[in-house]
Amino acid sequence: MEAYSTLQMLGWLTVGIAMFLFAVTGGFDFGAGMLAPFIGKTDEERRVVINTVGPTWDGNQVWLITVGGLLFAIWPRVYAAAFSGFYFAMLLVLWALFLRPVSFEYRHQINSEKWRTFWDWALFTGSLVPSLVIGVAVGNLLLGVPFHYDEISLRFFYDGSFFGLFRPLPIVTGLFCVAMMVMHGSAYLQLRTEGIVLQRAKATLLYSSLIVIALFLVIGFWLEFGVKGYLLINPHGKMLLHPLVNHVELRTGGWLINYQKHYWIIAAPIAAIVGAVLTSLLSRYNLRFLAFCSSIISVLGIIFTWGLSMFPFIMPSSSAPSQSLTAWNATSSTQSLNGILLCAAVMLPIIFIYTGFVYRKLWGRGERMSVGRVTRESHNLY
Repeated sequence: MEAYSTLQMLGWLTVGIAMFLFAVTGGFDFGAGMLAPFIGKTDEERRVVINTVGPTWDGNQVWLITVGGLLFAIWPRVYAAAFSGFYFAMLLVLWALFLRPVSFEYRHQINSEKWRTFWDWALFTGSLVPSLVIGVAVGNLLLGVPFHYDEISLRFFYDGSFFGLFRPLPIVTGLFCVAMMVMHGSAYLQLRTEGIVLQRAKATLLYSSLIVIALFLVIGFWLEFGVKGYLLINPHGKMLLHPLVNHVELRTGGWLINYQKHYWIIAAPIAAIVGAVLTSLLSRYNLRFLAFCSSIISVLGIIFTWGLSMFPFIMPSSSAPSQSLTAWNATSSTQSLNGILLCAAVMLPIIFIYTGFVYRKLWGRGERMSVGRVTRESHNLY
């Protein structure tokens, strides 16, 4: 049992790392896509923004597919319940993502201002909607998802509706996710651009980092005083592996109980806030690379603040709290986890090395993206 619990923890950590990698790489992609129509006042300026992410956006988006694959492999029950409850929300994300590749590829095919403006706003929509919906999903997990497990049919049933997902807290977490993406995207644009686009990215970074800090604190106080968190109560001192026999208690401020039990996890929210503050300060002193690294630290802190606050819950049920899915009762078998984690141990380093090589080659060591460069290399760029 101890070996299995270790594998379960490694599985939880693997999913968390994959989510972080998507938030970091896809985050600046989505952030740049949302900022393109605003930071770019002219077609050349919008092309500067688009071409900073143009060579790598498709590879970054693969991490979203990786997260879905890991959910299916490591937490099949979560995958089943989530895809049942959030089906239309996931379709909305998928339909929005369809706009991104065609926006990159189509906008330069016709030399028309209206044509290009249309695809710029399509890219904005394809970046905004996934960011917002993902944030709304996180807010619903914090409130609890209305689903139950039927032991006769051995299936999960969703008891809510699509519009029921948009409650006050999920809307705030959705806006917070958008602000985080914009902050990270503007930090990336600051790193990769020159000229007027750089100046606008710096201004955007200042305001977006302040919004991230403010909303992070608002959500924290909301969870402490306005939301009943879920506590896993096990009178026998053993892990419960069946989805029908959890002993769950709802308590106001329950999501912050872990910080009282394990003081070290306070490092996650501290990293989230300090990273955002440093991102803004370092940007003012034109320390672009350090500002971008600080933004990565903030994103890391945000992702693990969410995960550590909810642990061991993955998908709590508001309809039947005793049937909530946790890291202990939602995980695959020992054989499956051994195979998955072995593949991850081999493949992840290869992916990191390959990704680093691609970024180095595509970024190059020459000048950053600017209006002058876009004009000179117009035939090679989006």
